[in-house]
Amino acid sequence: MTTRRHRFIQHRKAVGFTQEGLAAHLYIDRTTVARWERGETDPHPAVRARLAEALDLPIDQLDALLSAEPTNLALDSTDSGGTVAFGDTDGGDLVNRRTFAINTALAGLGIATPLRDWITSPQVPQHLGMEHMQQVSETILAFRRADAAVGGDSLCDVAIAMYRRLTRWEREASYSRQVGEALQDRLGDLEAQTGWLALDAERHDESRHYLHAAFVRARLRDDPRLEVCALQQLSMLLRETDPQEASRYAEAAQRIAAPWATPRLKTLLHLRSALAHAQAGDVSGFGRELVNSKIQFDRGLHDDDPVYIGFVTIHEVNAAEGLSHLALDRPDRAAASFIGRLEHPDPVFKRNEYLGKLNMATALNQQGDHAGSGSIALNVLPAVASLKSRRTRKRLATLRADLGRTAPHVPAARDFIEAYDAAKVA
Repeated sequence: MTTRRHRFIQHRKAVGFTQEGLAAHLYIDRTTVARWERGETDPHPAVRARLAEALDLPIDQLDALLSAEPTNLALDSTDSGGTVAFGDTDGGDLVNRRTFAINTALAGLGIATPLRDWITSPQVPQHLGMEHMQQVSETILAFRRADAAVGGDSLCDVAIAMYRRLTRWEREASYSRQVGEALQDRLGDLEAQTGWLALDAERHDESRHYLHAAFVRARLRDDPRLEVCALQQLSMLLRETDPQEASRYAEAAQRIAAPWATPRLKTLLHLRSALAHAQAGDVSGFGRELVNSKIQFDRGLHDDDPVYIGFVTIHEVNAAEGLSHLALDRPDRAAASFIGRLEHPDPVFKRNEYLGKLNMATALNQQGDHAGSGSIALNVLPAVASLKSRRTRKRLATLRADLGRTAPHVPAARDFIEAYDAAKVA
């Protein structure tokens, strides 16, 4: 017996799609959509990401809409910052609440009303000019600043909404060739940025989707800079689940960037490769890439450094070295690499500072210094709990589980475990 998916149907209508329109958007037959809605079949995994994008949903909420179980998905500022309730039956109210949630998130970034309006307005400008492109650039920069401070959870849905806004502009507005080229550049930048935010929010399917979109756009437009940006992020995304593939992405980025990359960009690409080699257990490959990264780092900054590599400081080099040693089961060397971040925190990249402290606590725990690990973890717990970075909170949860197994009777470790459990960190 099948169950008609009323919530899915309501949402499809609320975002303005007929069955025919949704099918055309996804390049499938209308009867396929009809079978989904009757509960006879489920969307194929290859279609799921595009369906979620069309319906303006994260993957997990699409799954909830397709589920037979009733669900009331409410706005949750801790986990998503822009995720909107779908328990209502009134489509107009649902859209209004989505707009409100996105506006709230944008206001929290300090983005002024004119910029917020263009993201949330249902109206497409009749004619695009370079002033619109400037608005897009300013908003992407605001995303980068906020991500550095608090993480990607609160920003991911907002970036996706902004991306859909731009794709409507691309389809429906008129613009000059110059503006059209600028729009393509902004769409590529936004795809890469959204892929990164989804990665930090632990929404890996969506991260892969947007990074692949950036890669394809780069290939079609012969844009090696965007291609390298997408490849190095894909390397980071895959390094734990498929380190061999992550290594291939990093090495491809190095080949493409070799003729023109600045030393600081080459530093990042070598670090991505070093981490992938370490995760795969390749000690010699890790060592070679780490040495190359330090050689490039010592050559300093350059006026042509891409904006997105501003985080590549000595702290990032030390962190990558430490994480690689952890992957190679060398906690003593990892701790020696992480120590610099504890002594000289970077005031701009707060999320990375807290990640560095958690990495240090992890290394100490693996060395057997459970008291030192628990002390650091307890100290950083309030800051991590307040972050909008599921990736960082996941690292904290892993540390809590490890300490719970190895040191439940060590006072400092026990204090952290009790505080963590009381805080109910998601």
